[in-house]
Amino acid sequence: KVKTMKAKSIRLIHQGQFLSYYEIDYTDDCGHDKTYEMVSRAGGKHKGSAPMLTLDTVGNELNAIVMFVFNEDQSKVLICKEFRMGTNHWVINNPAGLIDPGETAEVAAKRELFEETGLNLVEVIDTLNPSFTCSGITDELTTLIICKATGEIRGSDSVYEDIHSEWMDKEQVKGLLNDKNIVMASRTQAM
Repeated sequence: KVKTMKAKSIRLIHQGQFLSYYEIDYTDDCGHDKTYEMVSRAGGKHKGSAPMLTLDTVGNELNAIVMFVFNEDQSKVLICKEFRMGTNHWVINNPAGLIDPGETAEVAAKRELFEETGLNLVEVIDTLNPSFTCSGITDELTTLIICKATGEIRGSDSVYEDIHSEWMDKEQVKGLLNDKNIVMASRTQAM
């Protein structure tokens, strides 16, 4: 039998530029009061941030997209190498980004792909149902957009990102699968 824990309150501890730190007070299955720490895209100071979290909104807001991008004839996929301060390493991942207020996931994908790579999204092949990126730490909910793109690759136009992208064929992608610096979602999508 599955037991249920009960969240009692949520409070903002720190409001950052892109992430905010929250604590959730809850009662566990044995009746003990505890506090859980988490971060969220909601409540950040960045223009694309959602409003502050409440117990009703935590885990319910689609706020980001990840893209699995094919070239026009679908012989290659776009792979990005990005320096991530949270790991202090270059990581291998897919293009991704936040959904700005008023945007659909597809509009955000088109904008983010161009901002990060200079490529133009020309066709959305599929949009998968949303899923959590790292449920032990954050309520970030993303959707995967499978698409095609054309154009010339260039670096990101954001001062917050250092991204280098390239088209890779199936064998090149297979060679990346055992790299410790590949983002788990990217590894899963490539398989």
